[in-house]
Amino acid sequence: NNQYTSLKEFEKDIRLIFCNCYTYNDIKSKEYCSGKILESIFNEKWNEKIILYDRQTRELKRVKDNDTGDTDRSWKKQSQILEHNKNNLRQTRELKRVRDTDTDDTDDTDRSWKKQCQILEQNKNNLIYRQVINDALLIASAYESLVIGNIIPFIEILKTFLLTRSRMSLSLANESMLQAIIESLLPLKYRIPELSLVMDGKKLKGSGRFGYSDIFVLKGIGDIYYISLELKYIPLVGLIKNQKVKYGANELENLDKILEKENEEDLLKRPYTYWSKEYKRTNQTTIGEVLNSGISQLESYMNTISKGRVVDYSSSGIFDERVKIVKSNPNKLKGFVILVIGFRRILWKPVDEVISNYTYNII
Repeated sequence: NNQYTSLKEFEKDIRLIFCNCYTYNDIKSKEYCSGKILESIFNEKWNEKIILYDRQTRELKRVKDNDTGDTDRSWKKQSQILEHNKNNLRQTRELKRVRDTDTDDTDDTDRSWKKQCQILEQNKNNLIYRQVINDALLIASAYESLVIGNIIPFIEILKTFLLTRSRMSLSLANESMLQAIIESLLPLKYRIPELSLVMDGKKLKGSGRFGYSDIFVLKGIGDIYYISLELKYIPLVGLIKNQKVKYGANELENLDKILEKENEEDLLKRPYTYWSKEYKRTNQTTIGEVLNSGISQLESYMNTISKGRVVDYSSSGIFDERVKIVKSNPNKLKGFVILVIGFRRILWKPVDEVISNYTYNII
């Protein structure tokens, strides 16, 4: 009937328009530049709409949760969503069945799905099961937005997760912690952590030969992008040291709250002190320089990923046994740098998409 049935459906078409603009126009052309400007305006307006919609949805859920009758309707709605989306899993399994000539795979999937639905129905009054389903649906929705180029829902979930952590752990938080959290917020079968790459096959080990993409996100059937995530974490300890004051959990938490609302331009100029393993000394930089370094790293990783698997010792490309790489029609790689400061402030920056003539799947 020439109408969109959901916000996601509408957004997917809009994102496709921008993708086509960047794919079929030269990067220096008027059309390409106009597309970037229009996409920036759209993102601003769209994010405002999504945030408002999210607030309204949460408020409605809060009201409903106070009404036991509405709780049953909420559970039925969740079951309908699961039932509606089971074909996504079936389609993926069917493709795998064709590739692997495993004729029993689809039947096993259907039996497993029916068993899961039975378990959910038996536990529909169990609050733990309800919460797990709510969390899973949020993660699935954020993933679906991510692979069409919209990272906002994923960032919102990440911030919500970070805010559950104790202030006592602010002094111990690091990039490994951030990596583990983000991995947990992505579907297991659709993300590859620390994707191994040969950056320059002509260099020796330890001299820039190898690199590791923090998280490579695989797309599903009908999705637009493979996603590469570069993660950066700024410990508050490295910021407060520059103020030359004694600090504990209270001081770190106060700084965390200040940084949450600080103007981005001022935030990026803040000096940051860290220990360099390479030079075995304390170095000083700025948050902005860390972000820019992440962007450069990500661009390099994406270009390497687009080359497919390494073909010989002196070539560059993916060097990871967990990935099946097949020559295909052009696919699009999109990247985001996610920089987290403390637990309350998250900056993210996209990089220009890259075209690859390969498909990527977990083995």
